[in-house]
Amino acid sequence: MDYNSMSRTELESVLDHLQRNLEEMEEMIVFDYNFTSAHIGGHRVKKDEERLAKLKDEISRVQRLLYAKNGQ
Repeated sequence: MDYNSMSRTELESVLDHLQRNLEEMEEMIVFDYNFTSAHIGGHRVKKDEERLAKLKDEISRVQRLLYAKNGQ
């Protein structure tokens, strides 16, 4: 997604959306890992960790852009 061409308001909206997605994903993972009786393999754990890291990186990128726009 081309965040550079977005306005401050659009970036704030995207950031809010990404943060909600992160919270939901973390809640789902905690539930799956703690409250299901199914075995969760290492491959799935690694995949979940990668998805979380990617989402956190994207949040960080949007936050940096917002910070830069606030300085303008």
